[in-house]
Amino acid sequence: MITPQMVDFQNGADAGPAWVETLLIPFIAREANIYCLIYVCVRPGLGVMANQVWICGSLSDNRSDLLHYQDNQHLPAPQRLTDFGSDIGLRVRFTNAPRDFTLDYEGGDGTAFHIDWKGLMDPFDIHDPNHSPQAAQVEDMHADISVGQSHKAGHYDLTGHATGTLTIRGKTYTVDSIERMDHSWGPRNPTIIKNMYIVSATFGEDLFFHMICPWNPDLPKANQFQLTHGYVCENGQVHGLTSEVEMTSQHLGLPCVGLQMTVKDVRGKSWRMNASPNLGAPWMPYPSAITYNGLMNFFMDGREGYGVVLANYSLPWLNAKKGRLTEELCPKIWV
Repeated sequence: MITPQMVDFQNGADAGPAWVETLLIPFIAREANIYCLIYVCVRPGLGVMANQVWICGSLSDNRSDLLHYQDNQHLPAPQRLTDFGSDIGLRVRFTNAPRDFTLDYEGGDGTAFHIDWKGLMDPFDIHDPNHSPQAAQVEDMHADISVGQSHKAGHYDLTGHATGTLTIRGKTYTVDSIERMDHSWGPRNPTIIKNMYIVSATFGEDLFFHMICPWNPDLPKANQFQLTHGYVCENGQVHGLTSEVEMTSQHLGLPCVGLQMTVKDVRGKSWRMNASPNLGAPWMPYPSAITYNGLMNFFMDGREGYGVVLANYSLPWLNAKKGRLTEELCPKIWV
């Protein structure tokens, strides 16, 4: 169970320099088809913080096509996470922790946003068996915590309704979207980031999903994905997802250009979703990872929706598989 106090720092005196506290917050200006992601990573033991603001309005395989990007990896750590600002012009303030908060940003190039986030559910605690059926039975989603290991790490996901305005170089757009944010804390080795898919899908306030899916592209296509934690919220009731998953994806280079998945909740109800590309571009949350950060169109039983798909690649894995010399061909399409 997640309490309001868990939004603030959870590191103990013995946490050490590897301990991180993170916030990942997306929102969408749907009519303009623009997607924004905010990422905060604090290492309280070192007294440092990284901030990223990533804004995308097209489908691309490189960051030069982004509408706006600001990344500062060397900021002083704040005293608390429930109310802080930074030198890049970002301010995060929780008004009703952990469900509700505001985001404000003044980027200096005419780019800004002012967002109210209202949680549509209580936080989903991946380490609580009352929330996730596989709590404590699967490896932690972060790279350096094994099954059954005693630790103080935490991670929760929370789908919310974001409203407000987004201004890009002087032009203002309306924000009105439903997406999933997360907050995590614990030891993390930034040089060892796993291959995984993190998927959200929204069909309305009455139906939305979130899934954490470890990914092994070295296996046969039908066996590449697992599902470790996730939920469906149907008509205001949250139901954990089981380990049963059928999932395949297609890629053009690194971007995901197709996704098909069937998941089952703890009631035994199955859900079949398909997704097609809309917009996205690479994002590097850590130097050892490339995340293809996409906003995709979702389809299920005649309903249309949208959702963020984070296809996370371990850079050392990519180097081992795709590293090449000048005379070698460059394969572009792979599944």
